[in-house]
Amino acid sequence: MPRTPSDPATRAPRGRPRSEQARRAILTASLELLRDEGYPAVTVDAVAKRAGVARTTIYRWWPSSGALLIDVLMEISTTVAPLPVGEDPLRAIRLEMRRIAAISSELPGRVLRALLAEAQHDPQIRTALLERLIYPRREASSRAIREAQARGLLRDDVHPYVVVDLFYGPIFYRMLMGHEPTTERFATQIFERVVGGMAPGKELGKRSRA
Repeated sequence: MPRTPSDPATRAPRGRPRSEQARRAILTASLELLRDEGYPAVTVDAVAKRAGVARTTIYRWWPSSGALLIDVLMEISTTVAPLPVGEDPLRAIRLEMRRIAAISSELPGRVLRALLAEAQHDPQIRTALLERLIYPRREASSRAIREAQARGLLRDDVHPYVVVDLFYGPIFYRMLMGHEPTTERFATQIFERVVGGMAPGKELGKRSRA
């Protein structure tokens, strides 16, 4: 006999909508605290109070406030600096570079710098930051580079990960060191220089001998 929607065996498990609602409230509360009071204010106690949940509810998903902020940063970055996708891989990379540069001194950039600082003495934060944010974005950028290489837009004898570092490394260097402003114009200059140096037919410099 077919089961009806009222049959207990076909009902969705109880608690899921409420749990997802609590999770969203926690993420929203964390973002509000970031904007209102800054990174140090985002503690488990403060988030629980603002979100109207118990501390145990937060720990159900995140082992620490740092791990929680990685998810917050992921959500922000998806909106303000989407992954490089599109029909034109080089245009997509250029756009992502400019967006990253534009937000480097804003909230996403400040949160990333704070998380990187925390990662230096917290292995769990370092691992989560790499596995959940850095590696996925790096892989997305390398896919766009592979596509550009396959189309003959970039030379194909340089590993895509090396090209990723050439494109994005200068932006994050300025973002972290703070010695010069990280502007969209700067990102465009880096893009143009790397594309020029990576043009098919360009010969790489001879290896220096030790």
